[in-house]
Amino acid sequence: MAPKKPVPAPPADKLPLAVRKNVRDEWESKRPELEERISKALGETWTIAVNPNLIYANANDEDHKARIGSAIVWYFEPLTDNVESFVKSFGDDGKAELNKLASEHRVELVPQEETNFRYGGLQIKDGVLRLVFELDNFAVNVSNVSREFADALKSADAAGSGSAFNIVARNSVRDDYESKIEDVQEAIGKLLAVPDIKLNGNFENNAAVLAKAGDKGRSDWDSSFGGATFAYFESLKSQLEYKGFKDDDMLQEGFQEGVPKNEIQLRVVEKLSKGRYHETFIEDGVLVIQTVPENWWTNVSQVAENILEIL
Repeated sequence: MAPKKPVPAPPADKLPLAVRKNVRDEWESKRPELEERISKALGETWTIAVNPNLIYANANDEDHKARIGSAIVWYFEPLTDNVESFVKSFGDDGKAELNKLASEHRVELVPQEETNFRYGGLQIKDGVLRLVFELDNFAVNVSNVSREFADALKSADAAGSGSAFNIVARNSVRDDYESKIEDVQEAIGKLLAVPDIKLNGNFENNAAVLAKAGDKGRSDWDSSFGGATFAYFESLKSQLEYKGFKDDDMLQEGFQEGVPKNEIQLRVVEKLSKGRYHETFIEDGVLVIQTVPENWWTNVSQVAENILEIL
C-alpha cells in the first residue's frame, strides 16, 4: 500500500511576536514592489496573497519558522524574475494566456495538497496562480518552484479549452516557423512557377494528433513543433530542386495541373496508407505531405521523393 500523502496543517491561531515582526519587516515591506513588477510585466494589476499563519504551520524547519517573512520573500523574488523571463520568451501571446487563465490576477503561496510536485511548482486553480511548496521541502529549491509557467498554462488550458495547440507549440511556431518560412515559400513558388503557393502547416489538427499520441510519439513534440513543420517544407524545397523543377516548363506545368489549388499541406494522422515515415499524394487539388506521430520529424529529407510519379 502506498504511503499516505502528508496533509497540510491549518493556519496557526497566532504567530509569535518575533515572527510577526519578521513578516512585517521582511515580507510586507517588499510586497508592493514585487506586485508592481509582476503587474508591469503582465500589463494588468496583479496582487499577491499569502497567509503567514498557514505558511508557519506548514514549515518543517524551526529556523524557517522563525523567519517566515524572509522565507516568503525567497519564493516571490524568483517568481517575479521568472514572470519577466516568461514574458520575454513567450511575448504577448504568453502574457495574454496567463492573464486569461489566471483570471483573478492573483498569486498565492500555499502548501501542496493534491498535486505531486517535487519541492514545489506552479498551478492555476480557480483563476488563481498558485505557488505550491511540498510539505517536507519548504524553502528548498525556491528558484525552480516558479520556473515552469508554460507547464502550468498547458495544464490549465487542457482542463479548459482542451486545445492541444498549446502555448509551447504556438511559441515554437512563432519562433521556429513563422520567422523563416517566408523565404522557403518564395523559393518553392519560384521552383513551381506558382508565386502564390500556399504552405499549410495545419497546426490545430497536427497538434491534436501529436498530443493524443502520448508515449507513442515524441514527448517534446510541442517545443519542437515549429522547427519540425518548417523542416518538412524546407525538405520539399530541396526535393523540388533535386528533381529539376527549376526553369523546367514541363515539370512546372505538371505541378500546376496536378495541384490546381496551389496548396501544400502537412498532415499528421494516426496511420499511413503506405510508406513508413511519411507519404506524399494529391487530394482534392492539394499536395499533401502526411506523417504519423511515431515518425514525426524523422527522415524528412526523403519527403516527396515520388513527386514526379504522383503528378
